Amino acid sequence: MIEKKERKSNIDLLKIILAFMVIVIHFNHKGMGGGTLYTTKNNLFFLNFMTSLSVVAVNCFVLITGYFSINNNSFKTKKFFICI
Repeated sequence: MIEKKERKSNIDLLKIILAFMVIVIHFNHKGMGGGTLYTTKNNLFFLNFMTSLSVVAVNCFVLITGYFSINNNSFKTKKFFICI
């Protein structure tokens, strides 16, 4: 019988927030942010502040992936060395 997996809605909400934070990082570096249009000190401070808060998002995605794959027994050492 197939077990019904319980959905963790708090983790889903965290992933939505983290995705927004990654968008903030990309916007500040590649988009209109980063001081290319508005070069006042207050705007640069705000952009740098938002970027420094958002950098944590990538690490959180890695931790969430590790948390959900720790019980997954599909990792095969043989496949790992074939890919290298």
